[in-house]
Amino acid sequence: MKNNSNRAFWRHTTSIAIALSLLLPTASAAWGAGQADVEAARTKEVMELLEKYHVSAPIKKNLADKPIKEMISSLNDPYTVYFTPEELKSFENAVQNNYVGIGIRVTELPEGVFVTEVFEGPASKAGMKSGDRIAAVNGESVKGINVDDIIKKITGPENSKVSVTVERGEQSIPLSLTRQTIQLPSVTHKRFDPGVGYLSVTGFSGDADEETTAQLAELKAQGINSLILDLRDNPGGLLDTALNMVKLFVKEGIMIHTKDKNNVDEPIKFSNGTTQPFPLYILVNEYSASASEVLTGALQDYNVATKVIGMKTYGKGSVQTIFPMASGGAMKITIEEYLTPKLRKVNKIGISPDIEVDGEVPQLITALHEAGISQIKVGLNKKGVTVNDTSVVDSFNVIRENGNVYVPSRVLSSLLGGTISWNDTLKSIDVSAFGVTKSYPSTTGELLLKNGFGYVSVNQFAESFPQLSWSDDGEQLTLTATK
Repeated sequence: MKNNSNRAFWRHTTSIAIALSLLLPTASAAWGAGQADVEAARTKEVMELLEKYHVSAPIKKNLADKPIKEMISSLNDPYTVYFTPEELKSFENAVQNNYVGIGIRVTELPEGVFVTEVFEGPASKAGMKSGDRIAAVNGESVKGINVDDIIKKITGPENSKVSVTVERGEQSIPLSLTRQTIQLPSVTHKRFDPGVGYLSVTGFSGDADEETTAQLAELKAQGINSLILDLRDNPGGLLDTALNMVKLFVKEGIMIHTKDKNNVDEPIKFSNGTTQPFPLYILVNEYSASASEVLTGALQDYNVATKVIGMKTYGKGSVQTIFPMASGGAMKITIEEYLTPKLRKVNKIGISPDIEVDGEVPQLITALHEAGISQIKVGLNKKGVTVNDTSVVDSFNVIRENGNVYVPSRVLSSLLGGTISWNDTLKSIDVSAFGVTKSYPSTTGELLLKNGFGYVSVNQFAESFPQLSWSDDGEQLTLTATK
């Protein structure tokens, strides 16, 4: 995007722990008085901004004589936030998909935490590779430590040092790295034979619309007859970016209706858009929020989205603006509620998919089936998951126990284009496909229940549904089925 505004959609912010020196014994009374004046000016400015702009139209007397934290808390609005200058910088980095680290994506498997993707940055320069197992951080073994805690050990302040030991086959390789700001790509693409394009948008950053335009053109040059737009786990971003992305699929119209503190509707209109000559399938989940919901809602209302697949979205139907403050810092204030072009409410409701599917890999498989690919091959090893020999970031776990291989029931069902349900009477998972319904009880060893998920013996499943073929050597699992 060439012209960014401060108007934005947001789902949440990352809170930053700030150490404030409030009890310095050397602080003078004059300094204290000066600081008190600054705080009073800042509090007054926050009150005036909230009274003037907040969508709830707060009354001044309800804000007066309250510190900033209490004023904001009284609004019952998690999206209105005061930022210190440091917090504002952190927030802006998050908007642009920047973070401080070494530049890797990892996944947790029963054997440990493995690198699945290496981005441009310290890790790639040091020679880290996809498939490496994280063995130690700063000389301490991470065996038995969960992936979130390992990530916390690896990340840290910019320009600080971290040592990461990886295992690659029989080798143990110590790597010394310097943490840097990493800009993760907001948009990636791939093509699934015989002609299904796939675009993943992880955030509506300042250049995500231009990246989407460029990568869509690449896919079209390669030859595609349908497109999957993946907005899962996308928390939102800039308003202008969302608008330009709507224009990739719709010639003209209204992107959203907005209602401000005075209940005035100021629809955001657009023209000079275009259309695409192929069906569009949108992937969403419960973490698709804000601008993701704006784009999905608009493409649904204009009948551009052939199917929306996944889970009901987050339900953040509000617009925030950043107001820099004369007294330092900034306020992010909810200024409007938005509705879809057909005046559907999103806030605290979300957008319902046309096809409800739970689970990362089942969602992608379902989208590929809908887009016209009947045969799906899924592979899983320490480097991650492949679908039809194409690497994907989606993942799933398997359980190898007592000579059996257990795979999530939703993955198996989705490969057949089937439906799945829980039979409370039999304590079983029932899968229906090809006119057959098969029950897998937890009492017979055909089904394992772990952490709220059902895993079915893939051998038993293949006996019930011969449309599935599979192989497993303890390192590589392959599942193939034709819908």
